[in-house]
Amino acid sequence: MIETRQRVALVTGGEQGIGRGVAELLDASGWSVHVTYRSADKGEAAAERLGSERAHRGDFLRPDDAARVVGEVVAAEDRLDAVVHAIGPYATGPLVETASSTFEEMYRGNVLTAVHLIDAARPHVRASRGAYVFFGVAGLDRWRARRVTAAYVGAKAALLNLVRAFALDEAEHGVRVNMISPGFVPHEGAAPDTLSDDLHEQIPIGGPASLAEVAGAARWLLSEEATHVVGQNLEVAGGWML
Repeated sequence: MIETRQRVALVTGGEQGIGRGVAELLDASGWSVHVTYRSADKGEAAAERLGSERAHRGDFLRPDDAARVVGEVVAAEDRLDAVVHAIGPYATGPLVETASSTFEEMYRGNVLTAVHLIDAARPHVRASRGAYVFFGVAGLDRWRARRVTAAYVGAKAALLNLVRAFALDEAEHGVRVNMISPGFVPHEGAAPDTLSDDLHEQIPIGGPASLAEVAGAARWLLSEEATHVVGQNLEVAGGWML
């Protein structure tokens, strides 16, 4: 009989928000899920849900932390099949009031953290012919102007460019790299300006997405049903920003 080994996923930011939603769905679907956190209280909650050996404290602004966390996962599981990168700061405010330091913070938190994670995970995900999922924001492919989130959306646009370049590099190794771009997804800890009922009423489908809908899209992209999906930006936004 051929042994089927449990698939292993690393979800950065898996202790809250969309990352937690993805981590919980993958765990319920039979994956061995490891998550990362930065604050001690979030770590305690993650350890209680998944076990202390599957909750890892790390700051992905530091390449050495990224390498350490990935190393811990591989040491524990002897494999890494999927990476879901669900961390990245958010900022809003009029462009004329946005400091240059905010642009730097958005780029470092949303793009450089991904670079550090990619560098750490690359050989292991290649070995398993696995998959990555990153997170953007609705409207990236249409280059819609943003009056109050220019720094944040600019960083996500850079991340999308990186994701597609990375997807081409990894495809020859049987590895799939894709992005999910949500619209509004109410959840605990969501930015207050994303919870506006007035904005939600403007979504063409009639309301915001649930965490389960976004997590389900991530699970599908990581599944055997999506083995020919490469370098795509899947919007889960109900038509927002079309």
